Amino acid sequence: MVKRILAVDIGNTAATTGFYEGGRLIDFGSMYYDDIPKYILKLSKNGRDSHLDVVLSSVFPKMTSFLKHKFQRTKNIKMWIVGDNLPIKIRHKYNYLSSLGCDRKVNIYGAVLMYRLPMLVIDYGTAITFDLIDSKGVFQGGMIIPGPETAYRALSQRAALLPKGLSMPRKSKSFLGRNARECMESGILEGYGAMTDELIMRFRKRYGKNLRVLATGGFAEVIHPYTKNIDAIDPKHSIKALLALWRSRK
Repeated sequence: MVKRILAVDIGNTAATTGFYEGGRLIDFGSMYYDDIPKYILKLSKNGRDSHLDVVLSSVFPKMTSFLKHKFQRTKNIKMWIVGDNLPIKIRHKYNYLSSLGCDRKVNIYGAVLMYRLPMLVIDYGTAITFDLIDSKGVFQGGMIIPGPETAYRALSQRAALLPKGLSMPRKSKSFLGRNARECMESGILEGYGAMTDELIMRFRKRYGKNLRVLATGGFAEVIHPYTKNIDAIDPKHSIKALLALWRSRK
């Protein structure tokens, strides 16, 4: 029987999904909250074996509760919720691990399992998180910073004379902007790239030059060209980590 697994990482704005069939990643992408139940039902009805395991990590409790109650009694769907019926264990020095978001726990778990340590995991989403894992696989702590799209939209909304309703740029036309929009595009991309590089250098100064850096999250590939100090980039890291966590269950 071919195993069919849907990994879902629900963030503050949208969800990242990865559908695995027989261990192969068949479909990967991002979707809005309202589309998640439809996608789950669609997958559960396709294929010879309609059984579907859904592995869910979420920082949005309302959506977590909704999906849990909607599908918990559906015969051919099994819900695995990180922190609920799917425990996640990481070694740490964090003050209150229960207050650490599931997204960060999953990223840390995956980094310890799949990469050479020590490592700094940078996740670019609604917020940017920097999480430090030492050479023994112990999570030491991190940072939370407003994400690039969050900052870009806030600037557009709060500055009266700047353009409104702009979507997050995927690249800038030039380093030096020649109009307000170009200045904003260059500023957000070059600015976050420079911030990333400087923070990586500060981490390495404090915790060792051998500290490797993994970038993940929805905006990782957008910011990456404007940085110099990132060692690995993998937007699918959280999805891979969720699959690994599901495989390790007892």
